Amino acid sequence: MAPLRQISSADAGLPAGSYIYKIISTASRQDPLTYSLTDQLACISSDDSLRFHSTDLQPDGVIANANENITCLERANDAPSNVVATAGRDGLVRFWDKRSKQKVLEIQSPHKLVSALVCDAENNFVAAGIENPEDGPTSSPVYIWDQRSPAAPLRSYVDTDGLINIFDTSQADEDDALYQVVNHGSAIAHAGFMYPGTDIYAIGTDETVSFFALQSQKEEEEEPTPKVWGDVRAGLGCEYVVDLAWVGQQACVAAGKHSENLLNLTPIDKGTNGPLDYSFDLDKSISFPGAHSEEIVRDLFTDTHTNTTYTCGEDGHIRAWKPSEESTMDVDEGSGSAKKRRKDKKEKARFKPY
Repeated sequence: MAPLRQISSADAGLPAGSYIYKIISTASRQDPLTYSLTDQLACISSDDSLRFHSTDLQPDGVIANANENITCLERANDAPSNVVATAGRDGLVRFWDKRSKQKVLEIQSPHKLVSALVCDAENNFVAAGIENPEDGPTSSPVYIWDQRSPAAPLRSYVDTDGLINIFDTSQADEDDALYQVVNHGSAIAHAGFMYPGTDIYAIGTDETVSFFALQSQKEEEEEPTPKVWGDVRAGLGCEYVVDLAWVGQQACVAAGKHSENLLNLTPIDKGTNGPLDYSFDLDKSISFPGAHSEEIVRDLFTDTHTNTTYTCGEDGHIRAWKPSEESTMDVDEGSGSAKKRRKDKKEKARFKPY
């Protein structure tokens, strides 16, 4: 397992005890996996701030109170890539110019508790998912806006139910729009497509991972059996799963072990024994020794131009990592009772604010 070396670290100027939830590059992007050279980073934190940093982790501006109970940070556009979007449990989606640090657009959701956000400026598309406030069958609506007419949602799919639902957003009627339903079998922490393909991954809050095929439009075509990895903690030697992450075109599972101050990035390979033949490539795992100490790692991003990975976590720090002299990161360009109590607390709370 190849180790990386930490080249820099910054506390991000946050109040004591603050978590950093997410970190992104603000560089231009040609497609979901292809970025220009990163010259600025953006992150959101539990103090409700949106902060910008240079690649050497120096402060580059802060927007205090970007949202009340902030939950989301996404790119609002890709070229020229000057705007990022945030959302929160206040029900507001806000767009911020990264140069002036000023708000340039605000959208009010019909319901508060926004916990998921997707933006596509080229198609004037903004979608927000609403958090279920209860541990029951209460619906979790999805709202879609045309960015040019943000006063009211263009689409409202209100009967979602905690499963992974794929919608055809060209359809206004919810029954017509619902294209596919995927049941991972436990509460979803993260889900998405295996770019550049259409296979779907799901990560549960119980550290389970599954893969599903996008349903064919041909009714006679049989759907492949889902690839169910189940609980991956034993297979990855981890205690929690951060998310799927991409290093260039390579999909990886990011997973941590806070009892050993460790983060690993393990490539996911797709074989030829069936349409969902996904497996871990443990021999090519990358380790982050020390990681964020005993604290949970929340997010990471790899700039393939400089071979630098940026991580953030519940210690309120941003850290930058590079391969050690003895190793390279393969990039496809296309203990005591107190510790246990801290661990148990993190196990229960680490998926907030998702």
